Amino acid sequence: MWRRVGALGVGLGLLLSGAGEAWAIPAWARKYGVSCNVCHRPNVPRLNDYGHRFRKLGFRVPEEVGQQPEYKEIGQYISMRGRMRYEYEDFESGQNTSRFKWNDATFFYAGPVTQNLSSLFEWEVEQTGEIALLGQFSWLFGGPDRYAQVRLGQMHMLSRVGWAGFDRPSGISTTDVIGSTLTSTAVPFTFAKDQRGLELSVGLTPDARLIGHITNGLNEAGNGSSGNQDDDTEKDFALAYEHMFGDRGSGLTALFYKGIWHQAAGTSVGGTALPDDDAYTQFAFYRYGLTGSWVFGTPFFPSLDSEVQGGMIFAHDDVPDLYPTGKSNADGQAYFVGLEQYFKDASVFSRLDFRNVEVSGADNWRRKYTLGAARQVNDYLRLAAEGFVKDQESANDSFGAQVEAMFNF
Repeated sequence: MWRRVGALGVGLGLLLSGAGEAWAIPAWARKYGVSCNVCHRPNVPRLNDYGHRFRKLGFRVPEEVGQQPEYKEIGQYISMRGRMRYEYEDFESGQNTSRFKWNDATFFYAGPVTQNLSSLFEWEVEQTGEIALLGQFSWLFGGPDRYAQVRLGQMHMLSRVGWAGFDRPSGISTTDVIGSTLTSTAVPFTFAKDQRGLELSVGLTPDARLIGHITNGLNEAGNGSSGNQDDDTEKDFALAYEHMFGDRGSGLTALFYKGIWHQAAGTSVGGTALPDDDAYTQFAFYRYGLTGSWVFGTPFFPSLDSEVQGGMIFAHDDVPDLYPTGKSNADGQAYFVGLEQYFKDASVFSRLDFRNVEVSGADNWRRKYTLGAARQVNDYLRLAAEGFVKDQESANDSFGAQVEAMFNF
């Protein structure tokens, strides 16, 4: 075990050593003739405060708000990304895994269309060969400091477009608090799922915004962005408040989510097939919490920054009155805390994810420890490596690692 930990430490050291000065150059870096580290820090794809504002304003710099965009070259609107990985996991019981995989290949088209309208389209070919589509339009009204924005389409919600834990990770994996289920019921909701619907955000100041969502929610298969939707009229609602502090990119996000999910009629539960009746199939669920980050100067190294990031999400599921196993509402709670050290174009990070997916009855906890590093090799290539240990009550413990090469151009 310690030999594996030592090997991981050596690998992370090699990943950080000799870091180059160039950064990946996608479409908007080409458009403005700047390096990607203007918007990304500590490395692509993680955004800094300036990059987050650029995205919130419909892919515009503040000086461009209210102006008719000048279309020049298609290369200023399109980008492509590919991610190749090697994954290894050693389970306490059962078959271990070791594989190379092409995680995804993605084509992006995004940018301002008129002085108010922006668009984003994302076509992603996943390792299964399935094609996932993300498409949205957004209308911006007002100035760069105070504005209202309407976003419509199939979109990321808070995850990977938000702040303080809801942004894209510096490494490979997103915290389990956002990417995993938080209760022991059948409800498949996670914050990482894309959804179809409408968003209204209001920029109260350059640093603060209030966000509201109304979406279809998840279909019976647990997917928010493909397939047939539920045969009901209920919609899901979310409300969030986001605030950034200082010029280093510290901030917080507070959120509340209320949703309805229907388990598919005919599903066998405890030996009983669910009839097509809301009293047997309809789950109401709630999620609320707070996440935050603090970026500060590294002690004794004034040219470097460090970051502490953490948060808590609480969950409650109302089980249908006539559910075959008997009505037993479920509660869950999840926490994460992480520490990251920035370098010029690289970082090393650690994170603890904790989930207790049933706190109204017996505890049922999950812990995951992650250690990793990432760096930008040149304009088009980012390398990242993570090691992890999963410690799970009444479940299969494991440890493993993954390495990723991300190509952007």
